[in-house]
Amino acid sequence: MAEYGERFTQALASELRAQKARRKVSDEQIGEAIGVHRVSVSRYLTGERPIPMVAFADLCDFLNISPSKIIDDAEQQARRNP
Repeated sequence: MAEYGERFTQALASELRAQKARRKVSDEQIGEAIGVHRVSVSRYLTGERPIPMVAFADLCDFLNISPSKIIDDAEQQARRNP
C-alpha cells in the first residue's frame, strides 16, 4: 500500500491536470509562465516528481485557481483511495 504522501502527490497532480485541461493550456505554456522547463511541468503533473511550493503557487496563479482548493480536493481524494 502506498504511503499517504505518495497518494497525496498523485492526487495533487491529478487535480492540477484537470485544471490544466479545463483551461486548455500546454505544459510549454505553463512552463513559460512560471519559469520552469516543460519537462519539469510534465513530471509535476504526472506525479512523477513532487511539485515545489513556489512552482505550485505560481501554477495555481497562472491557472487562476485557489491553492487551498486544490490542496483540499487532493487531500479528500488521497484519503478516499488508500
